[in-house]
Amino acid sequence: MVCLYCGGKTRVFNSRKQHKGNSVWRRRRCQRCLAVFTTQESPDLASTLMVSQSGVYTPFLADFLYTDILLALQDRKNCYIEAREITKTVIRHLLKLSTSPLFEPRQISVETAKVLKRFNKRAYLRYAAEHESLQKGLRG
Repeated sequence: MVCLYCGGKTRVFNSRKQHKGNSVWRRRRCQRCLAVFTTQESPDLASTLMVSQSGVYTPFLADFLYTDILLALQDRKNCYIEAREITKTVIRHLLKLSTSPLFEPRQISVETAKVLKRFNKRAYLRYAAEHESLQKGLRG
């Protein structure tokens, strides 16, 4: 990485993985001007794709996931904040489970349902009712 101040090369001298979230905290020092600064690095989901059962690849958009979760939580007082945090949790779980930049819609639905079930049973049922891949779990 280049220095924010002079554009010189930097060296990492302290690095820690964050416990919550998919980010890495790094302390850097410029080799030219000796400035010290901190960076927070997290994965860019722009290259992550979803592959449907028909084999069509589409970009994974966290906003769609957020909207689905928001609809499930719509009767709660702090639904916007809760939906944002649950979306972050689901994405964190998906990234831990995945070994490639490809997600299947079923995988996303199942992981979202697990998180919602722990958070709020009513929201889980509302979410599961909207997703065909989870219908078997509701009946059984």
